[in-house]
Amino acid sequence: MITLFGMRSDKALTLFNQIVGVKVLDDLDSFIRTNMLEELPAEEKYQELKDNFQNLMEAKTNIDKVKEQIAQLEPINALTEELKEIDIRIVEMEQEKSVAAYWFAARTVDLCDKELVCCKSDLRKLEDRLKELKVQKGELEQEQMRLTVAIEKDEVGQQIREIEKEINQRVRIRDNRKVKAEEYDKLAKLVKMEQSPDVEVFEINRATAKREKDALQVTIDRQLMEEKRQAQNRQDEISSNIEERMATIRYLQQHKNNISGRVAEIRDEILEAVGATTEEIPFIGELICVKDDERDWEYSIERILHNFALRLVVPEKYYKQVNEYVNGHNLRGRIVYQRYQGAETIREFEDRTLKADSLLRKLEYKPMCLYLDWLEDRLFAEFNYSCVDSLADFNHLQEKAVTKEGLIKARGGKHEKDDRPEIRGKEHYVLGWDNKEKIAVLQAEVRQLQQEEKMTAAKVRKLEEDIKNAQKKRETYLTLFSKYDKFDDIDWQSCVLVIQQKQEQKRQLEEANNRVKILQEQLAGVRKEIGLLDDENNEAIKKKTLSENRENKFKERRNESNSALAQIGVVDTDTFESQHTDLLNVALEDLNGKRDTLQHEIDLALQKQRETKSRKNSDLKNLIYRFKNPAEEITMKYHDWRSDVSRLPEAVEFMGEYQAYYQRLLDEDLPGFESRFNKYLQENIINKVSAFNVFFQNWCQSITKTIDQLNSYLIGIDFKDAPKTYIQLVATKRLNVDVKEFQNLLSSAIPNIHEMNSTIDGSKIHFEQHIEPLMSRLQVESWRKSVMDVRGWYTYKSEEFYQDDGQKRNTYEAMGQLSGGEKAQLTYTILGSAIAYQFGLTKSGLDSSFRFIAIDEAFRAQDEDKARYLISLCKQLHLQLLVVTPSDNIHIVENDISYVHYVERKGNCSVLYNMPISEFKAEREKSMEV
Repeated sequence: MITLFGMRSDKALTLFNQIVGVKVLDDLDSFIRTNMLEELPAEEKYQELKDNFQNLMEAKTNIDKVKEQIAQLEPINALTEELKEIDIRIVEMEQEKSVAAYWFAARTVDLCDKELVCCKSDLRKLEDRLKELKVQKGELEQEQMRLTVAIEKDEVGQQIREIEKEINQRVRIRDNRKVKAEEYDKLAKLVKMEQSPDVEVFEINRATAKREKDALQVTIDRQLMEEKRQAQNRQDEISSNIEERMATIRYLQQHKNNISGRVAEIRDEILEAVGATTEEIPFIGELICVKDDERDWEYSIERILHNFALRLVVPEKYYKQVNEYVNGHNLRGRIVYQRYQGAETIREFEDRTLKADSLLRKLEYKPMCLYLDWLEDRLFAEFNYSCVDSLADFNHLQEKAVTKEGLIKARGGKHEKDDRPEIRGKEHYVLGWDNKEKIAVLQAEVRQLQQEEKMTAAKVRKLEEDIKNAQKKRETYLTLFSKYDKFDDIDWQSCVLVIQQKQEQKRQLEEANNRVKILQEQLAGVRKEIGLLDDENNEAIKKKTLSENRENKFKERRNESNSALAQIGVVDTDTFESQHTDLLNVALEDLNGKRDTLQHEIDLALQKQRETKSRKNSDLKNLIYRFKNPAEEITMKYHDWRSDVSRLPEAVEFMGEYQAYYQRLLDEDLPGFESRFNKYLQENIINKVSAFNVFFQNWCQSITKTIDQLNSYLIGIDFKDAPKTYIQLVATKRLNVDVKEFQNLLSSAIPNIHEMNSTIDGSKIHFEQHIEPLMSRLQVESWRKSVMDVRGWYTYKSEEFYQDDGQKRNTYEAMGQLSGGEKAQLTYTILGSAIAYQFGLTKSGLDSSFRFIAIDEAFRAQDEDKARYLISLCKQLHLQLLVVTPSDNIHIVENDISYVHYVERKGNCSVLYNMPISEFKAEREKSMEV
């Protein structure tokens, strides 16, 4: 129909429908924008751009995902490489340990061989000397026998020998008693008893020793040993507490909540088995915490909610899987979980008004909690306790009340208060999703326990020293009592008097017999020589024994080392020896010590490396767990993350697969995604953005062209006759912040090819800095529809010009400033130009276009001048005009029409007369004459 009637677009029909019956335009700007200008499909262009942008964003998401995986795999790869280096160092150290064992054994054999040569030489020399001494001693013994026989034949000599025998016997007794007396005095000095006692003091000391011995035994058994046992038990208890808290700290540092121990481990095992996250299956305690300004009530609230907080919330999605796992495994602990099937709808109809002192008012809930409605329902139903400040209020309430001190009144008259120290501390609190405070409390407790552990260890050491000293003192008393039971055992002074008497007797006999004296002097000289030979002989025997012992020792060490060498096999020790040249100067007697020191150092280094390996293995396991079970924000952003990493093993023994996956991401996936992204960005999205921009530029040009075309029609329409004027439409740019923002974003999104290609990541940077912000802003529908209608970028007004010289006469921006007649005249002019433009009318009237209009009683409410202006306007536009008007107004148009269809009523019928205007005028004159 548009083609048939020669219309420019369907806007022509819309315009025609809108202006039927319009007498005056209310808003010139709005009318021109809406009815005279084409609305182009900006939303369609945006949707095309959005579809291409969405494809590109998916490609960029893949790049971001790969980069995130690379970022998480980098520490895994680095740790794996470190572990490989540690394994190499461990192997090298173990090899060094074996080489060291071989070198020391070989060195021992060499040094023992040298020492054995020396021992054999020394033994030959000693054996030769012993033979010489034996010959000399035999000669002296013969001389001794001769002199002894000569003396024995003399009677005086016989008496002297008897006296000498008694003197020697007394000397031996004296010496034995003196040695015992000296030992006694040393013991007595240790326990501060009187030394060199007489008989009476000796007996007193002995009684005291028995009494003190028994008393010390009682002190050791009943006091010191018991105190030591208690201190050691406390030391073990502290050590266990420290280890328990350190394990809790390590667990809490790897997690975000305040719940640890076996119940937390069970939850981790369930999550791993069913593939859920901590946000999907949380502890209730992770979803609630006590408000900061209500911390005075924290202990009481923790006591009430403790067991409830340790329950898990299991959504319907994982309910069957959790049941299967829990039922089919020995949990080695206890777990309680709630099945979540959604919140009860009846809650909307219940009165949930909380009292001012309600426990629930002191709680806050974790942001973005998935189970908030259900949690509020359960808390309201079970734990809507009143928190009272006084016992009077507590006594007044029938149930569900609690004091700050922790006295709880439950249903059914049950009262409870638990002040056990092992549950009262903050380290046992379980509420909250942030555990920094609990970790700080545990760390402070660990430091306090470590200090107490040091003090307890010092106490144990002191008690051990006290016990040792007490036992030593008791042994002293025991020796004084049991070893010295008679005073005669230490009475050496009585023997001295007897010896002096016998020596005097011997002197008197010797003075009376000179011959015996000479023989005795000769005998004494021979005996002295024999004694010297015996001493030398004994010394030689001793040296020989030592040499033999040394020889046996060296042989034994040599044999042991040879056995060790035989077990080890042949080992190249050149490198080891060049690294430890100082060992070549170590003597044989120091070699074992040096070997033990070196082996100890290697063992310590090995232990350190193994500890480092164990720690890094633990870190690696944690990194692997976080990689395979990432945070919720990652899985929400990258939906296929889990499927990407599901085939990767969790055991650290298979880290090669992670490294291969990491290398594949670096070498293949990331370059491939980036290449496709850049290619698609270059070939598609940038062209689309440019086309998007061209669309709006063309629209702007279309508006300018349309205004020019409208003005070309308006310049031929007389707006006023005296003097003659015409109307022109003017479009000026509107000052609008949103439009300016859109234009700037769109302009920035158009790439500068030279700048974009000047860097490797130019396309990507341009996309992130310019295209993404544009698309993100356009997602706001109200803003988008506002700024993408280019017709709204301009304000529209009309200006009146003189026909003769083109000077501007007036400007019309609003209809309110005009009189009624001027409004109607301007309305007709604007509507006429709009119709002419939309229907393709020209001044010549020769174009094939639809130009028939009907005017029904258009002159009833207007003066004749405005009516004639309307007829003149239609004539200038070459419109085919049908005027429907009463006969009394026909004189207004009779000069501008060619034919009349006159309707006359006769009775109940109407008669239609068709006649040319000339015939009508003639008939009218005849009628007037009659």
